[in-house]
Amino acid sequence: MAVLHEIRIAVRELVEYVLRSGDIRTASIGGARAVDGTRAHQRFQKSQGEGYHSEVSVEMETVIANMLFKIHGRMDGFFEDDHGIVIDEIKTVGIPLEHVRGDNEVHWAQAKMYAYIYGKQNGLRNVTVRMTYIELEHNEVKHFHEEAAMDELESFYMDLLNRYVGWATTLEAFHDKTAATLESMAFPFDSYRKGQKAFMAAVYKTVEDGQKLFARAPTGIGKTVAALYPALKGYGRGLSEKVFYLTAKTIGKEVAAETLSVLESKGARIKRVVLTAKDKTCLNSETNCNPEDCPYANGHYDRVNAAVESLYLSTDYFSRTCIEKTAAAHQVCPYELSLDMALFSDVVICDYNYVFDPTAKLRRFFVDGSGKYTILVDEAHNLVDRGRDMYSASLNKSEVLDIRKQVREVDTSLYNQLGRINSQMLGFRKMCEGCDQKRFEEEEMPYLLEESVRNMMHRIEKLAPKLKEWPSWEKLLEFYFLCNDFVKKAEFYSDKYVTSYESDGRNLKITLFCLDPSDNLAGCVSSMKGVVFFSATLIPMAYYLQLLGGNASNYGMALKSPFRQENMKLLIDPTVSTYYSDREQSAMAIAERIQAFTTTKKGNYIVYFPSYKYLELVLEAYLPMANHDELDVLVQERGLTESMKEAFLSQFHTERKKSLVAFSVLGGIFGEGIDLVGEKLVGVVVVGVGLPQLCYERDLIKE
Repeated sequence: MAVLHEIRIAVRELVEYVLRSGDIRTASIGGARAVDGTRAHQRFQKSQGEGYHSEVSVEMETVIANMLFKIHGRMDGFFEDDHGIVIDEIKTVGIPLEHVRGDNEVHWAQAKMYAYIYGKQNGLRNVTVRMTYIELEHNEVKHFHEEAAMDELESFYMDLLNRYVGWATTLEAFHDKTAATLESMAFPFDSYRKGQKAFMAAVYKTVEDGQKLFARAPTGIGKTVAALYPALKGYGRGLSEKVFYLTAKTIGKEVAAETLSVLESKGARIKRVVLTAKDKTCLNSETNCNPEDCPYANGHYDRVNAAVESLYLSTDYFSRTCIEKTAAAHQVCPYELSLDMALFSDVVICDYNYVFDPTAKLRRFFVDGSGKYTILVDEAHNLVDRGRDMYSASLNKSEVLDIRKQVREVDTSLYNQLGRINSQMLGFRKMCEGCDQKRFEEEEMPYLLEESVRNMMHRIEKLAPKLKEWPSWEKLLEFYFLCNDFVKKAEFYSDKYVTSYESDGRNLKITLFCLDPSDNLAGCVSSMKGVVFFSATLIPMAYYLQLLGGNASNYGMALKSPFRQENMKLLIDPTVSTYYSDREQSAMAIAERIQAFTTTKKGNYIVYFPSYKYLELVLEAYLPMANHDELDVLVQERGLTESMKEAFLSQFHTERKKSLVAFSVLGGIFGEGIDLVGEKLVGVVVVGVGLPQLCYERDLIKE
């Protein structure tokens, strides 16, 4: 029989897709901390003695319907007893073991798949399958056993594969179309912009070599298509398994999606998805992911495969609108549906945090998976500060005291544990009070505090089944995830961190502050098949190379602007001071200069300020002198919603008889990454220097 396709799939991935069922519940509080689970696994495995073989890799090839399946995975352990070989599958739980019934179909299926593969390859007739559950708070263990004959395990194995093969055939058939169309795909424009072809060649070589590229690519060269086109060429030729396009802002996602649509219009078949935050896609008025509160969470996993397959067959672009429409029709969660569609997409367009944030990254790709993906990081200069934020965490004494009051009548042990944490924080607060600024920092993680927080979290996990109806349960859950963020970031603590302690009256704030995220960012993409960091402002290159996790062996390039220098008129007025101390006195002079500059030619203008406060000061002086018969004034407000952002930008695309003067802030959502082509923007005024405000954290970074 001729084999048409070869499919490599992990046991866990196969089992979870075919057998998943039931409800969505608020993020599991027992499985939130992988390190604790790993430690519990290792502790248990070590305690089993020399005859226990742990972390054993297995793989088996099986041909079904002209498809060669390479099923692979890693058994937690196996050993031999008086009755023969025992295959052990270990799971850690936060709930009391009395609530663990040993009836989880997915858990048993994983164990049985491993048992069949091992038994088949070792000529066994019978195998014992053991499910081992470890409770995290006290490391108590509970076992469930099942004797299985090899013919029973073989039937189970083949049934599971037969239930998956139809969907696998659909995926592979489309993948063949994609590969063929990407190979024949021509560049979608008649000519290349200056620097564009060089950038494209560098991106392709980066993917081909599995390297990192740091590219300073100025505005106007067409960076998005220049990154996506060669990355997709490499993907179509099998150089990578998927392409991720990362951006910090919604408008960046839109540009990437539009670029893929342009490639599609030229004949390319590309399955792609845009990932949107859960709160933005939720079909309910309030996001509450429990089956008791949400009809889409109730039975979600019973219906989601039908939703996935329906959406996959109906379109190549899994946009937010398509996902929400399909989710409503099949009564499933749109956010979870979008994550599933990422599994079956060629290109995933998403925020940085889905790849780099340890508490938000796509677990199916960047934790459990070992895929060789191409990562394209747009506006990469933003990733340094975002990286610091992603790997930093804070805990407040006031939050501990507040939740302690809530649980006093509920559980004495939890109350006492919170008291221990409060006492430890009180000790740090006293140390702060002896300092001039009521704060200090040290290059050491507060290990005793972190251990107390972990133990307290184990207690919450154990209490969870009993407290779901408790009036303050949601508040306790919120506190739990705050603590989870703290202990998760503690796992990354290194010499590139400091711990800061700040006293504010009776409160104390402890921050694990990541000064240099380079090691953490590098670790996230160490096994990727090409990583491209590109931005118009990747200056100085050596700084970004270091802080984004690069090294001397990585590729780098700096392209020149494609625009003719004589087409820009740059005016610098050094006569008006924009020092912080002079801002009130300078407001009128700046307003006059804005008035003079924007009345020389009819068109759209943006005026950028280093802060909202300065903007409002100048705006107050400017409005009385502006001729509203000849111009419209637009102001960026604080805390804009997505629709308000779109409305702001739409003003530049509107046909108007008058000029438009828009007041905005440097470093904000309209400070970069917006495309205003041709006459949609004729002039820009930049007031002062766009530097971050002085603060304690900036001083620590500077030092």
